[in-house]
Amino acid sequence: MAAAKRWIPLSLLGLLLLLVAGGAGAGPAGEWTPVTDDRLLNADREPHNWLQYYRTHNGWSHSPLKQIDTRNVKKLQVKWMMSLGELGEQQSFPMINNGIMIVTAANIPHNTVYALEAATGRLLWKWTRKTPEDLTAFARIHPQSRGVALYENTVIVPTLDAKLIALDAKTGKQVWEATTADYKDGYYLNSPPLVAKGLLITGPAGPGEMGIRGWAAAFEAKTGKEVWRFSTVPEPGQPGGDTWAGDSWQRGGGSIWLPPTYDAGTDTVFFGASNPSPFIDSVRRGDNLYTNSVLAVDRATGKLKWYYQYVPNDAWDYDTMNEHTVLTIKQNGKEIPAILSFQKPGFMYALDRRDGKLIYAKKFIKNVDWAEGIDMKTGRPIEAAGKRPVMGGEKVPICPALLGGRNWVPSSYNPETGLVYVPTMELCMKYGYVKEVKWTRGLAYVGVSWDAVMQGENAGAIRAYNPNTGDIVWEHWVKAPPIHSGILSTGGGLVFFQTMEGQFKALDAKTGKVLYEFNAGNLASTGPVSYAVDGKQYVAVVVGGKTRIRGWLGAERKLDHLLNMNFNGLLMVYGLPD
Repeated sequence: MAAAKRWIPLSLLGLLLLLVAGGAGAGPAGEWTPVTDDRLLNADREPHNWLQYYRTHNGWSHSPLKQIDTRNVKKLQVKWMMSLGELGEQQSFPMINNGIMIVTAANIPHNTVYALEAATGRLLWKWTRKTPEDLTAFARIHPQSRGVALYENTVIVPTLDAKLIALDAKTGKQVWEATTADYKDGYYLNSPPLVAKGLLITGPAGPGEMGIRGWAAAFEAKTGKEVWRFSTVPEPGQPGGDTWAGDSWQRGGGSIWLPPTYDAGTDTVFFGASNPSPFIDSVRRGDNLYTNSVLAVDRATGKLKWYYQYVPNDAWDYDTMNEHTVLTIKQNGKEIPAILSFQKPGFMYALDRRDGKLIYAKKFIKNVDWAEGIDMKTGRPIEAAGKRPVMGGEKVPICPALLGGRNWVPSSYNPETGLVYVPTMELCMKYGYVKEVKWTRGLAYVGVSWDAVMQGENAGAIRAYNPNTGDIVWEHWVKAPPIHSGILSTGGGLVFFQTMEGQFKALDAKTGKVLYEFNAGNLASTGPVSYAVDGKQYVAVVVGGKTRIRGWLGAERKLDHLLNMNFNGLLMVYGLPD
């Protein structure tokens, strides 16, 4: 791939510098170096660091480090760990800048940020902030923190009361605070913003479940001042406003659950917008733009360049919030600049990132029956008959479950193998609407009831796909659905992840063979990251903190054993023996 050809020499150069002098742009281990726009745009020059959510703007979630490889991974051991508390959904991705790690915890009643020595876990500073006692329903029962963003000498913290807060990276003291929305309406921030050329670009969680309008927005990274805002639900008179019946747009949903990806060459940001609200389709007739869509937005202005809607008038909570991986697709001897995504409805999509034209779409899991396929002319799903529930009717058997063919945790693209690694699920559901749904400010606006159904003895798999064709190359089955088993691939030919049953695993990136397994005894919570300090490679992952297993899985008795898992949040760091 064209992108890979540019990437390889930078990575090799960065690795050489790491081994010889501590890494490109790096000071001594433990010394904070300003995280500039240039460093973020050229993150592959610093393989020892993890400076942003996906490590690189393109959403690859790949580390080129190769000290830990297929030959020695069996020697891996826990180097240190840290408790993050028992309450909340511990979903943080640690950020690492020259031996300093920043990690968060979402423990009601506090947002917490820790700065640690990345090699030892020694605490450098801690910042904590009490959350308001009147947090709305979803933020309170589902508190999350997926990490921070780094910019210059600040740590940018998203909060459960919809604020962005900048901390001094060396001391933890607050520098500035910006309010992005009124949390009492149901907005909250769970994921860090994308940092691109001086802007913090983000969107809120909440709209898809709370009956409010979603948006994406940009803020000055140095001050928090708002620069632009784009609504994911247009009002009457705006393009797409006619896809909402009556005043349903006012409570239309469209959350931005995750950081967007970014194509610096065209200055384009790619957002995945979530489901409409409420889940009941008859309340909001029409296609309901721009929910369940990918939005290609100009970074500097917020102007919409193009969009592609995956699921018009979504009836199943099939929100399409997952990352859009920026890469190059090879077909018929041609190279196509593309974005690739694996979304909850069970289909993978390759789109031309210049104009949103559909390159291909195909099922990436086995159990998909709500749609027969994707119409290549219109891009719309070909829905199967009888799969939309009826208000007050019997529950309908549907595949996949509303947890999706995959959930929010990241996939990973390895430019050396040319494969994309995805945590996939094979759960189905019995799904129906309640007889009445009423909107009340600050309360959930959903209106459905569902139960998970397993079709066999295994509810999911880690799968490797060829992005040029969408074909499965290998699969590693797991019993419990890998709801939060995010993926990390590395230059050492490995694929790391944590199972929902507490196993930390390393697979051979070419074959899927299990090369390492450690019983960490705690539920998967997010995806691993990798970094190096003083020439030693580490793999870090946050686990535990899950409090909603029964709510996810309903009456499926085959998964009852997950209720006995530990729920305390832990940061675990692995490395080779000294």
